[in-house]
Amino acid sequence: MVGFGLGWAVKGGGSAVEAQAPHAPVMMQRIYTGTDGLSHVENIELNTQSVMEEVTGMSVRVSQPGSFADWHVGPGRRYIINLTGGGQLEVAEGKVDLPAGSIEYIDDLTGKGHTTANVGDAPRVSIHLEFADQNQVIGAIGNTK
Repeated sequence: MVGFGLGWAVKGGGSAVEAQAPHAPVMMQRIYTGTDGLSHVENIELNTQSVMEEVTGMSVRVSQPGSFADWHVGPGRRYIINLTGGGQLEVAEGKVDLPAGSIEYIDDLTGKGHTTANVGDAPRVSIHLEFADQNQVIGAIGNTK
């Protein structure tokens, strides 16, 4: 059974309908290989015009506090959704924080790569969603905010 509900608020006894305040956009951080062979980060708004990918696999990963992976490229194109912990990447621009609730779009499959660390005091739990299309896109894709 499927249900559907529609809500509406009228304020102040008049017939004016109060509009909801706009919400801040949801952003994800795309980690990509630039034309210089280094990994970079760009913020991309997650909406219906964003880069949407067909997902063919999923895994859950846990990294312990203090864990560190030295310079490496992504194992494949994927989204990473951070559920808990305090992750951090390092790319050409410097360090990129990955708090709980953040989304990464990994697209740096060649070049120098990035480092990954768990800088929190709790395990970092993340969901990795692997893309069907593994053709890397070099450079920024340009729909940043």
